Amino acid sequence: MKSASLLILALLLTTSVFSQNEHEYVKLKEEKKGKRLSLYAENTDTISYDIFLKVETKDYRRSSNRPILRTVAPKSKIKLMTLIQLANTQGKYNSVFIVNEVAYALEIDKDFEALNVKLDKAIKDKKVTLYTKDDCLICPDAKQILTNNKIAYTEYNIDKDSINYLKIVKEFQKNKSNGNKNRIPLLKIENKIYNNIETVDDFIVALQEAFK
Repeated sequence: MKSASLLILALLLTTSVFSQNEHEYVKLKEEKKGKRLSLYAENTDTISYDIFLKVETKDYRRSSNRPILRTVAPKSKIKLMTLIQLANTQGKYNSVFIVNEVAYALEIDKDFEALNVKLDKAIKDKKVTLYTKDDCLICPDAKQILTNNKIAYTEYNIDKDSINYLKIVKEFQKNKSNGNKNRIPLLKIENKIYNNIETVDDFIVALQEAFK
């Protein structure tokens, strides 16, 4: 479903095609060894991106003739395609390379519309606070998830404002069930504190639990 949606989006956004060096964080890279030309997507940002790559050429034999639809994780480089240059050719090819930020959905094997109704109703009544820090790798993704799902929240960056963070640490340390884990991001929804978030999936699960 995700791949089909991305393909449709890619076909619609023909005016939004990025050339190799136009996107700030995600680049289409080449590595050539003899007649082999490998194409990679390199992401230097701290959030994930969906990429679409389509190559048209008569000068190369391709490992895949279909468009490539992949998600590139933060700070990573993935191989997309290998091209093998044919004899007596100049080695030219045309490419369509589209980059989109990953839009996370909170539903997991649930009806999307039904879940949205529940979220919309819950969002009006619940106060959401997110504690972040400058070197937190998943914090940008966590904020993007909240924004994409239209969840209003207050952010406190503990590198700039530690007072509120210290208050919340004292609060959940009073409850022995929380243990001594002070992980960032730290999520507070109403009076419930989620302090065991290590991955984006953990963050989504915390939101699902809070808004179910």
